[in-house]
Amino acid sequence: MGEDDLVVSSPEVGFNELEKVLAKHGKPLGRGDTVKIFDLSCLAVSTSTVLRVVLKLLKGGISIELCGLGVTITPDRDSDLFLLVEAFDGHWRQIHGIKTNEKREAKAGRKPRLTIEQLPDIRKRLAEQGATHESVAKDIGVARSTLFGFLKAHKDVSG
Repeated sequence: MGEDDLVVSSPEVGFNELEKVLAKHGKPLGRGDTVKIFDLSCLAVSTSTVLRVVLKLLKGGISIELCGLGVTITPDRDSDLFLLVEAFDGHWRQIHGIKTNEKREAKAGRKPRLTIEQLPDIRKRLAEQGATHESVAKDIGVARSTLFGFLKAHKDVSG
């Protein structure tokens, strides 16, 4: 143990709560830190939870040292141990039907009815003689409240 090491006893803190508890006490884990596990039996959680937490820490740039085994898993995608942990987690998720959202390219949520590209045209229409928010909203096929919300959200955008 190093002099700067912080010891957290598992009966007091669950492994899956480690990050939250350390942050609460002003010692948040960060990129470059190492979590040292002296005895795997002290981790009173399921193997799948250990995998999930270890992978989350690794992806956050935190190394995991299994002191009793003399093994350190580094957050390096070229590391065989990192790839093994990632593969086991992916396998567990696949057999249990748990989707991962890492490769999601589309934004979550409903597709916006109005886009920033439409903003100059909307402002031009509103500037026309006799135009109202209601008439412009009807012309572009949205509710008046949708148009007001869109304009409010983009009031700082020049167009």
